[in-house]
Amino acid sequence: MLLCTWLSNCPIAVTHFLHNSANVPFLTGQIAENLGEEEQLVQGLCALLLGISIYFNDNSLENYMKEKLKQLIEKRIGKENFIEKLGFISKHELYSRASQKPQPNFPSPEYMIFDHEFTKLVKELEGVITKAIYKSSEEDKKEEEVKKTLEQHDNIVTHYKNMIREQDLQLEELKQQVSTLRCQNEQLQTAVTQQASQIQQHKDQYNLLKVQLGKDNHHPGSHSDGAQVNGIQPEEISRLREEIEELKSHQGLLQSQLAEKDSLIENLKSSQVSALNEQASAAASPRDSEQVVELKQELSTLKSQLNSQSLEITRLQAENHELLQRAEALAKSVPVQGESENVIAAQTTDVEGRLSALLQETKELKNEIKALSEEKTAIKKQLDSSNSTIAILQTEKDKLDVEVTDSKKEQDDLLVLLADQDQKILSLKSKLKDLGHPVEEEDESGDQEDDDDEMDDGDKDQDI
Repeated sequence: MLLCTWLSNCPIAVTHFLHNSANVPFLTGQIAENLGEEEQLVQGLCALLLGISIYFNDNSLENYMKEKLKQLIEKRIGKENFIEKLGFISKHELYSRASQKPQPNFPSPEYMIFDHEFTKLVKELEGVITKAIYKSSEEDKKEEEVKKTLEQHDNIVTHYKNMIREQDLQLEELKQQVSTLRCQNEQLQTAVTQQASQIQQHKDQYNLLKVQLGKDNHHPGSHSDGAQVNGIQPEEISRLREEIEELKSHQGLLQSQLAEKDSLIENLKSSQVSALNEQASAAASPRDSEQVVELKQELSTLKSQLNSQSLEITRLQAENHELLQRAEALAKSVPVQGESENVIAAQTTDVEGRLSALLQETKELKNEIKALSEEKTAIKKQLDSSNSTIAILQTEKDKLDVEVTDSKKEQDDLLVLLADQDQKILSLKSKLKDLGHPVEEEDESGDQEDDDDEMDDGDKDQDI
């Protein structure tokens, strides 16, 4: 019973069992003998074990293949005799009792042979072993081929399932990348819109300055007005130049970002084309093909939008370049007179004087801050040292308090012991008096006085 349970559903265990060449002859010898009724159960179990060795045999041992074991049974035992011996187990009375009740319930230990689980195993294996004995080698080969075909089919299905799962993951990643590209595209569009508005503002300022210059050239005013115009125009032109340079650098960054996005889109398109080819070869579902077509359309629209943006940026660059040339021509065409040069020099000297005063004041403030920080550090060190001294004194005070408390407890304990000793002395003296021994009163009084003195000293110590 142990071997039958051990070898069932395990071809490796069957191979190890058959590897011992003495096992099969022993089983066939036990089954072939004509024994009494008492040994029929053992013969049935031997037949079951031999049938398990046939049914779960993987034909790895050449001497004990399924067909050879069947021929051995047919020659030495006989198929009908083998099936009859196999049926001895299910016909046994104790087997029928154990199969009816899952919980073991036996009147005496002699009846405890079968358990319910083993009866289920016998019931499951009896029919398949019978079919395996009567089955021919051609049918066995057909069954093995069918099993191999089914395994191959399952492997193919599993492979395609894994492939479809990977393609779904790739599609999800592509969707996420498309969404991120959309967000980046929107950000770039907003940036381009802001740049366009800024360029329009600069154009308006430039036109306004041009109109003012035209008025000044046609209607020249006093020397003070000319000096004021000549003092303002270079500042405006320098500011415009700085803003134009910033816009050019920002546009260069945008162009580099757009180039990166173009390369990323090309990579996505190439990976998507390869994924579509794999999907077509694997016969994927129409839902996935529709998603891929949608993604392709979205990528094409994104590509067209990026191309239009690149054209817009090129146009804006051309306008910026033209605006920069006009500003430079304007700076060259503005006449610079001697009075305006003097005014500009005076303004420059004034600004430099203010800057030097501000630098001196800043230096003084830095020195004051440095001195204050040093003073703060010194005060902090003093505070830390005083705190450490206070902590040391506090720990010493706590130690002294503990010592005083311990000494008080010791004095109280000594007073209690002295009082107990006096009580014992008095009781002993009274006992001596009762027994007729003379007791000196002076000693008693002296002792009493000594005790009183000790009590007074103890009270003084307590007061202290």
